[in-house]
Amino acid sequence: MRLRARWLVVAGAVPIAAYAIFLVSRPSLERRIRLRLGREAAEAGLSLTVGELRLTPGLRLELRDVLLERAGRLQIAAHTLDLRPRVSFRGLLGRATTVSFGKLIVRVRPGVELDVAPSRWVLESRSDGQRLSRLAAGGQLQIVSAWSSGRRRVSLRAEGVQLSDLVDVLIFGCPAFDPGILDAEVQVEEGQGDTMAALFRVSLRGLALASLANLGEPRCPSGFGAPADIVLEVEAAVHPRAGRLRAERLRVRLGEAEASGRLAIANGWSDPTIELDLEVERLELARLLVTAGLEPPAEDLGSAALTVHLSGRLRDPANLVVTQRVDFTPPPRVPPSLERLRGPFVHSTEAFDGRPVAIEVSPDSPDFVALSEVPPLFLRALLTAEDAGFYSHPGIDLRELPSAIAKNLSRGGFVRGASTISQQVVKNLFLSKEKTIGRKLEEVSLALLLDATLGKSRLLEIYLNIVEWGPGLYGLRPAARHYFGVEPQALTPKQMVFLVSLLPGPVKYQHSFEDGVPTPYFDGLMATLLAKLAAASALSEAEYVAALAAPLGLQIASEPPETGSARLAETH
Repeated sequence: MRLRARWLVVAGAVPIAAYAIFLVSRPSLERRIRLRLGREAAEAGLSLTVGELRLTPGLRLELRDVLLERAGRLQIAAHTLDLRPRVSFRGLLGRATTVSFGKLIVRVRPGVELDVAPSRWVLESRSDGQRLSRLAAGGQLQIVSAWSSGRRRVSLRAEGVQLSDLVDVLIFGCPAFDPGILDAEVQVEEGQGDTMAALFRVSLRGLALASLANLGEPRCPSGFGAPADIVLEVEAAVHPRAGRLRAERLRVRLGEAEASGRLAIANGWSDPTIELDLEVERLELARLLVTAGLEPPAEDLGSAALTVHLSGRLRDPANLVVTQRVDFTPPPRVPPSLERLRGPFVHSTEAFDGRPVAIEVSPDSPDFVALSEVPPLFLRALLTAEDAGFYSHPGIDLRELPSAIAKNLSRGGFVRGASTISQQVVKNLFLSKEKTIGRKLEEVSLALLLDATLGKSRLLEIYLNIVEWGPGLYGLRPAARHYFGVEPQALTPKQMVFLVSLLPGPVKYQHSFEDGVPTPYFDGLMATLLAKLAAASALSEAEYVAALAAPLGLQIASEPPETGSARLAETH
């Protein structure tokens, strides 16, 4: 009995002594853990901040207010993060650890945020690497990092994972999409030297995009588009240090639409050159709008097939070279809203001060100008400045996109949208003036249909009669009378380029000649356009010199016309 009592005393004393030792050594252990975590983060090029770190007697590590970041690129914030070694009746299993965290916020760039729901994972250390598995009913998600023949391979496998319950993707605080169900196989493997091979096969079932109807406005989009399945497949070779990437296989399928191609990036990540080939098979435009959460004007808007090649330096978008082929198949029946544009019609819009304006596009209107009455040099100047490929594209022209991006970047905002004349007619007749992604998508879809329905001559004629040339001033004939007191046929070359130079900002540019003389900036716009006409042999050298020296002859009327094809509608 005495021996047994002694053993009981010893058995009780050992854990008490161990606990006392733990309490004494815990501050030192916690400091060492904090230093090691910070050191490992630094080795990965990251900085780590931990508000509170606590080690429990059960060797559970509790972290509070954790922030892991790479300046300007990545930020991961967690309010709670717990690591607990798994214990069995045999004792401590140090090779497996349960990782739990509360809500996790990941910011990958300014305005883009991933909110990850609280979840539990198991981190297992194996002889050849590590495995991280999510503990959740329904669906499997696993990340494995392993060594084989001296090379590291990282793989991700997902099967039936309901991403909608796991992560929310926010853009400037607004939901970007409902991701649906994830099936994925991703592998990244180190090769010889500075090479990596990457394989992505990702499928999202029931993906629903946030409505693009008002994306880009201060308020969040309302609702989501029609759910669709999306599949992404990529096989690529990457040279991280050299800044090279080559993907010979790219494939994206969204619903019934599919795109495939290849991508090559070279010359380093700081100033890369890019070469992209992309082929989009049959794309139903009405279905595309529905998927984007937009309401198409008809059930069938036709379909398009697209082939694009892009090459050049990404940091110099103005010199990127884009070649394209767009094949558009119109629907069997044209929507009535477009069919009516073949004949005389009245277009209703709003003046700069919000008052309604009715524009009569009809030969019976005294302000109507037929295309045959417009001087050829004016048409040449218009197309040179606004849509050089007007007669060769089917309504959209991707070749102008890089230069538009370059101009927007240089001005620090959205100043030019690479819109063709077909797109401008669509915008003026059917869409709002708000610069949103949804409106742009509608504009592109309808421009293809409008171009195929009306033809180039009728499109250009409508444009010349409805486009704005000043506050409450619409149409070429009223503009020629308002600024110069003449009919369009009597415009001089300098007066023609004046009117064309006004088009990007007919209200904004009014201050550029309010005293009757163009400012140096606006005078430079006109001179540049005259030089382009001379370079294209639309003006001889003598005509070009004479046009530069000629007086402009501004005779601005005190008020824009309120009669004829463009008139302020009566309100009661």
